[in-house]
Amino acid sequence: MSDPAAKPGTEAPAAPGSAGTAAAAPGPGTEPAAAAAPARILVVDDEYGVRSAVAQILELEGYEVASAASGEEALALLASPGFDIALLDYRLPDTDGLALHKDILATGRQIMTCMITAYADIDLACAATFQGIDFFLPKPFMPDDLLNVVATLVKRRQARAEEERLRREHEASLLALAEEKSQTHSLISSLRDAVLVINQTGDVVLANQAMTALLESTEPEVLRRPVAGLLRGGPLASLIDTLESPAKDRTIGQLSIGERDFMTSIVTFRAEDGSALGRILTLSDISQVRRLAMEKEKFIRTMVHELKSPLGAVRSIIEVTTDKSMGDDLEAYLPLLRRAETRIDDLVQLISDLLSLSKSEQAKAASEPQLLEVAPLVEAALAGQAEHLAARGITASVQVEPGLPPVLAPIEDLELILNNLAGNAVKYNRVGGSVTISARHEGEWVRIDVEDTGIGIAAENVDQVFTEFFREKRPETKGLEGSGLGLSIVKRLTERAGGRLQLASGLGEGSVFSVFLPA
Repeated sequence: MSDPAAKPGTEAPAAPGSAGTAAAAPGPGTEPAAAAAPARILVVDDEYGVRSAVAQILELEGYEVASAASGEEALALLASPGFDIALLDYRLPDTDGLALHKDILATGRQIMTCMITAYADIDLACAATFQGIDFFLPKPFMPDDLLNVVATLVKRRQARAEEERLRREHEASLLALAEEKSQTHSLISSLRDAVLVINQTGDVVLANQAMTALLESTEPEVLRRPVAGLLRGGPLASLIDTLESPAKDRTIGQLSIGERDFMTSIVTFRAEDGSALGRILTLSDISQVRRLAMEKEKFIRTMVHELKSPLGAVRSIIEVTTDKSMGDDLEAYLPLLRRAETRIDDLVQLISDLLSLSKSEQAKAASEPQLLEVAPLVEAALAGQAEHLAARGITASVQVEPGLPPVLAPIEDLELILNNLAGNAVKYNRVGGSVTISARHEGEWVRIDVEDTGIGIAAENVDQVFTEFFREKRPETKGLEGSGLGLSIVKRLTERAGGRLQLASGLGEGSVFSVFLPA
């Protein structure tokens, strides 16, 4: 989690009644209830820093929070009633989050649960959802992400409590439930998940905005229609048979609609005599979880290749040298050893870039932002390229607008941004070309342009150059070493400073990278 102890600038949406409440509103003919108590939340994580930071964030929002460092501690706390939500870390010293969730279910406690883990992948997300965990939050996450998840879980708990109360009171169709209880309707309508409710005769009695958007319809067009007729021929047609005749009271599955992936849940509600009152279909968008898992897998594959290739080359050189395959004359091996040294330098640079990439993903820089004059840092970035500029006959110039206001940023971040952009402008330039770094004031921004007369970037690759490990494969780039991480680092550091990055380039026409930072 990134800077979890900092209170977010915007509050998570509060549940109706009071911030963090988990109680249902009184029904008709009942006395008004006393002010509802805030939701009680159990945080289970073996990392003290994460545990205490999450607790601080939630307590600042008015929730009651208890914490546990292990599954055993968590179950001991849950032995006392009153908890509404449990936030479960996946890896614990004495168990894992899925096993702990099973133990919680065995106690019979009706608690909303969210799995929090740094080991997020689609298999774990599917396993958690199939087991009945209500939400899945991958680490690292921002405080606003945590508060939004908790607010959603509070709303879901309210909805469940209200639905159960109404079911006991009426033992009637879900049509009467949906028509009589506007609060339930508003709670379900506010959920980000797509929800469709049908009554015991198979007619739709409730559909929230997320569901009508998937069906490309409006609520009046959906309500009171037979579910089979509504879904047939549409993106949810494959769910018709399960909705009409489910094999069990809760059915979980997956469904793809266009480029989006959903986890589907169909739950049957029954009266005390066992008869079915109706069913609720819920679709939870897991596209981001799947995308993150795929990106992580791709990143790891690429990183392994980038590390394995130079190590293999160095190992081969060492074997040739130790076996004396080229005789006893040391001079014969010097070119190979220099090549090995270059490969090792490349590995050291790759490791340095990976560390910089990791630091750039943190919400807060290692040092505090300060007001920085741009001109000295630009001069220093070009001075660091002096040897390469001279070797290739490239001219460099600096154009800084007089009276340019300072920018607010951590100094090491701005230095890394300028050094990476200046280095690329030289590396991908032509012999005898030029590099110009200019800075000027534009409205609320300070704009820094790094312009070169180099080989440029193909139009189809402009959006990809900020992706980790991306490098254009062209005759002009053959032999140019690099990790492919520099521009990704530049983009993340710029955005962390509250700025943005812009690129203008054409094949064979050079490139202009523009950094906009708050003035």
